[in-house]
Amino acid sequence: MRNFITAGAVGLVLSAPVSAQAAVSEQEVAELKQQVQALLSRVQQLEAQNSQLAATGAAPAAAAPKVEELEARVAEIESTNDRQTDQLAQAAANNKSLDWATRLKFKGDLRYRHEMIDEETKDDQTRHRIRARLGVEAKVADNVLVGLQIATGDPLDPRSTNSTLGDSNIREQIQMDLAYIDWRFMTDTTLTAGKQKYPWYRPGASLFYDGDVNPEGVALKWGGKTGPFASAWGLWLSESSSGADANIFGAQLGWASDFGIKVALSYHDYGAIQRSSLLFKDYPAGNTTYNGDTSCNLPVPAVAIRCYANDYNILGVGAEYLTQVGRFPLSLWGDYISNQAADDLNTGYAVGVKLGRASEPHSWEVGLLYQDVEADAQWAGFIDSDFAGGATQGKGLQFKGAWVPVKNTSVNLTLFDNTRNYDTSSERDYRRLQLDFNMKF
Repeated sequence: MRNFITAGAVGLVLSAPVSAQAAVSEQEVAELKQQVQALLSRVQQLEAQNSQLAATGAAPAAAAPKVEELEARVAEIESTNDRQTDQLAQAAANNKSLDWATRLKFKGDLRYRHEMIDEETKDDQTRHRIRARLGVEAKVADNVLVGLQIATGDPLDPRSTNSTLGDSNIREQIQMDLAYIDWRFMTDTTLTAGKQKYPWYRPGASLFYDGDVNPEGVALKWGGKTGPFASAWGLWLSESSSGADANIFGAQLGWASDFGIKVALSYHDYGAIQRSSLLFKDYPAGNTTYNGDTSCNLPVPAVAIRCYANDYNILGVGAEYLTQVGRFPLSLWGDYISNQAADDLNTGYAVGVKLGRASEPHSWEVGLLYQDVEADAQWAGFIDSDFAGGATQGKGLQFKGAWVPVKNTSVNLTLFDNTRNYDTSSERDYRRLQLDFNMKF
């Protein structure tokens, strides 16, 4: 019986498998030590019994296990545990660095464009252009995101990231296109600060706001994919040390159903536009102006500049309906704007349809838009730079088609058939054809 007890206790310690040893914790080592101490006490009891039996001439008890073997086994387990702890610490450090890498998301695209422009009273123009963009998003915390993007383009043209080829092979310019912080401080609520994408919903393919413009300032957005949504913003157009800063404050309230309908009402209040001159490429691009001095005061000096005659407080309504026609998605949409700060030539509207979605290989889409924007319906620094030559007081059609031959590559064909400066003495036809090859990575 004594041999059975002793052998079982020793076997418990000595027969632990190697795989189990690798996962031994400090608590388990402490428990093993307690078992060893119990065994040592048992050994001492057996030795005492043997001494008593020897004195009486009886047979001695079975030989006790060697204490040295038990202590060596404990030391081995402690050494293995220390080694595993070091390995786990190193693995944790490596995983921490890998975890940071997984928080980064890179994206980019390259577009090659062949373009032809036919404008009445002007020579036809044919040109080749490229657009390159490279961006990264970094998740610096579970609810904080930082975004950066660089892009080609003319620094004086906020409405385009195109770079025209044919300037004696000079290097193309790269600019900071996006630089923002997203802080989701509540469920479905995000505060964005910096140079960012439009913080308001734009229905369909409306061209009231050029897709290459990235406004600068602060915006608050709330809402999910369905149900009510809202946003508010304070954006800066021009900082002045001697006068009022040109800016935009506004808000939008909308609703998205779970059956494809989305509607929104917005208001943009532009500040310090009237009696100023906000310079950008092709300015004033159709807006009503008058000639004034450098501070836009009268009387007109010998060297005058063009100053905005109106302010821009724009009320907008947009709606979109998404459905299916067979296996193809169909989008119907409309957009309307009215400048409450101008008495005349102050409205614009756009309607359109799109069938299909160019996303997966061999998929396609086609779209048709009709748009009419009067001279002061929109501040021209936002109006699309391709439609009607990038100016207000333009109307007409846009035909668009796209096809995806292989993954992450699309071929786009766009035709603008417009009228510039309609209902004026300088009215003229305007046509523009674009063939694009787009690659995303």
